[in-house]
Amino acid sequence: MDEEFEFRVLNSDEVLFVSAGRVLMNNPTFKVGEFLDALAQLVSEREADWSDDDEGWFGEGLDCEALRFGNQGWQRGRVRIRLEFCPARPPKLLNEGRRDPRSANNPLRDSDRPMREVYLQPDDPYIDDDPDDFISDY
Repeated sequence: MDEEFEFRVLNSDEVLFVSAGRVLMNNPTFKVGEFLDALAQLVSEREADWSDDDEGWFGEGLDCEALRFGNQGWQRGRVRIRLEFCPARPPKLLNEGRRDPRSANNPLRDSDRPMREVYLQPDDPYIDDDPDDFISDY
């Protein structure tokens, strides 16, 4: 599943709508920063020795060392908590997946002419005989 995520960190001013599986937020629509603030508040209330220095988890990050796959030994750096977003797959363009009208598995092949004529009337000004000339604004 992690392979599906395109690494895209959300800005604190970006807005999310989460209809199911919400945590920390009463409203399904909230800013990323509001969620991170609520998480930081929850953590600070449960950690007896929480200090201003620990706020780095949600800000500029904290100095750390990580033992990562593929590296030889520990790597120094910083760590912080952020939200990632994985956009849904974009819709296919009209020309993608277009079938040859003479193809046997095309729903608008010539043998289906009566059904085709129900949907595409010859006097329709929007019919174009050459579908490859169609240019979408989307």
